[in-house]
Amino acid sequence: MKNTSRILSILLALLMVFSISVTALAAGGNGGGNGGSGSSQLTLVSATIGDTPLAEATEIRSNAEILLTFSENVTDDSVLAFNIAKVNVKDSGNQNVSSVTVAKSGTKKLTVSLNGVEKAAYTLTIGKEFKDVNGNTLGTKVEIPFTVNKGDGSGSGGGSNPLNFVSAKANGNDLEGAVLPASGKITITFDRGMTEHQDDNFAQIGIYNADGQKAADVEFADFTKDDDGNSYTVLSYSGLSDGAYTLKLGKDLKANNGNTLGKAVTISFTVKGDEGGNTNAFMKILKTILNFFKQIIEFFKSFFK
Repeated sequence: MKNTSRILSILLALLMVFSISVTALAAGGNGGGNGGSGSSQLTLVSATIGDTPLAEATEIRSNAEILLTFSENVTDDSVLAFNIAKVNVKDSGNQNVSSVTVAKSGTKKLTVSLNGVEKAAYTLTIGKEFKDVNGNTLGTKVEIPFTVNKGDGSGSGGGSNPLNFVSAKANGNDLEGAVLPASGKITITFDRGMTEHQDDNFAQIGIYNADGQKAADVEFADFTKDDDGNSYTVLSYSGLSDGAYTLKLGKDLKANNGNTLGKAVTISFTVKGDEGGNTNAFMKILKTILNFFKQIIEFFKSFFK
């Protein structure tokens, strides 16, 4: 009886370990799902030109756009005007540069457009009173020095020229003719600033299947300007079925200066779904079950020696 009770106790313990392991695997994909709901302290997450932090940029054009990203919602109508007034670019004499403009670029983002400033040293400043929608403030003044040392890049953003489409890429390769997984990202690039008409521009971009149906599970990252003066957005898609697709760019896509694309652009590609995700998850669970029974077998082997 003692041996039987001992066996039952050990089996019960092993079953508990097994239950915890399977539960952890099932929840693995959701780990950290509620992350970010902690402290609501407002902070400046980043100040970048393209993919480069402003403080590290060595080549800055006179028409560059600085993207400010914050930890909380700072562009709600209740705080937007107040916050824009707290963001300035100052010259070497500590005077505000009047040609610089600040605009909303998402719930947590603002775009600071230099608009052709002279080549010189400047400082981006954000007042300590800058606040989020809940009234939390930065608390300390932000000052980031930078130097404009290049021209506007041959005037790609102005004049009467139409907006130009530069490229659409997936995984670093041209989208045309590409074979993509069911979920992924596409980077779409144009030749000038696109932030001022962002929501309307996103409505002009879509993925369509062979029957002309528009994919619903699509998200866009805010337009960002790269070091060459081009603007790009990253389109994230998910859950596409296998088959032929077309990325369509509407003729009314509009640059900051009001110029439009003028003609629609269509790019064809193919989706071949990746079934490996479900298979891998199943194999992990199967491996856990096999390890569990292996432990039971090893236990009985040692017990009846």
